[in-house]
Amino acid sequence: MPKSDLKFHSTPFVCPDDLHSLDRFNQETIQHIIQLMGIPDFDTPLNGTVIYTADDGAFWRKKVRYGHATDDIVWAWLFVPKELNTPVPAIICLPGSFMTPNWGKDGPAGLAGPWEPGQPEAYGADLARLGYVTLCPDYPCAGERTSPGLNAYDTSELTQRHPTWTRVGLSARDVSRAVDFLLTIPEVDEDRIGCTGWSQGGQMTLIGAALDKRIKAIASVCGWSPLRGLPDSAIKNLIQDYNFPLLHPYATTPQKLPFDFDHLAALVAPRPYLDIRAKGDVYFPNVDEINHCISEIGNLYSKLGKSNHFRSVWVEGKHAFTATAAREVQAWFYTWFWP
Repeated sequence: MPKSDLKFHSTPFVCPDDLHSLDRFNQETIQHIIQLMGIPDFDTPLNGTVIYTADDGAFWRKKVRYGHATDDIVWAWLFVPKELNTPVPAIICLPGSFMTPNWGKDGPAGLAGPWEPGQPEAYGADLARLGYVTLCPDYPCAGERTSPGLNAYDTSELTQRHPTWTRVGLSARDVSRAVDFLLTIPEVDEDRIGCTGWSQGGQMTLIGAALDKRIKAIASVCGWSPLRGLPDSAIKNLIQDYNFPLLHPYATTPQKLPFDFDHLAALVAPRPYLDIRAKGDVYFPNVDEINHCISEIGNLYSKLGKSNHFRSVWVEGKHAFTATAAREVQAWFYTWFWP
């Protein structure tokens, strides 16, 4: 069997001297993202519904659904603390990696997992205990959104219904739908909505915030690296149907990607952005490229006069949501959402 030779080529983000050119670059990047991620554009009714409410002690745990049958229905857990001086901040808590069992929203809700025994992966529930309204949605083709008769992350039914979409593209659109839904909750302060997640959740946190400025602060944990410099095995995974299938031609030819994940990170600026990485994370071995990204994003925040709005932390451990990551995430949102 011939040796596979997959490689992504992209131009690293460099903080520009002229911020006018940054605006132009950002708009071009957004258009590339929408096209190459297969992000859908629809404006159907949200139809938010509470299915049932459970008493979990410090908060109400509500099973909710929203969306429309013509595009896709989202199932989620909504946590509302009992003792509130409303309105309060809200955090979208995106589930972890697709490598976990099909826990979906139950992972951050503390109803399943964690992937790494003993780790505090239930960040949706933990943040609710600290006074936030939190929303933990299922991803497309996972959790309760798994198509009947198919395995989790099997996209064949979604592709049949919407051939121009991708699962990751719909996941990006879901982040905006999560904001839409939170804005219907009377306890939520519309000016204090954040997003967090680890692994795939960290990736989608970055993508979602890059495309929706209503998200005011983010914390991404073990979520991404630039595509350039990734090994063949990682690229094979990235171009599968459940990830970024429209990037396949860029992995097999010398043509340059029109954007990379450091360009997405630049779109978040100057909003508060916490980037957490694990020193033992084998899924992102391209450390030199990562360090260049961190440096240039830091330069961008400094150029914008918001150097304290960006924090990058390397923590001990492997690809997981650890106790150290949990403390960092909680402190970050407290800094920006509880003046």
